[in-house]
Amino acid sequence: MEKERIAHEEEEKERAERMKKIKEQFTDPNSQWEKDKTDIQNEAMREKAKEKAKAEAAAKEAELEKESQAAPKEAKGESKVESKAESKADAKAPAKVQ
Repeated sequence: MEKERIAHEEEEKERAERMKKIKEQFTDPNSQWEKDKTDIQNEAMREKAKEKAKAEAAAKEAELEKESQAAPKEAKGESKVESKAESKADAKAPAKVQ
């Protein structure tokens, strides 16, 4: 009977040691989950910021392109007026010189 009690106590000690080792190896996963969750959220925020910056840059580029397309049209219109005026002046000037 004494041998059985000693064997049972040893089994209990071994179980306790195994449980202790398992707990040491596998720490509380909740803290790791929270850390991973925070990392993922931060990464998502960075991606959103990058996409927003790209969209703003594209909008500015499109606006600049519209302005640059509008500017040559205005310049073309003015140059046509100037060239017509210049051609009339040129036509009149040789007539007066003669």
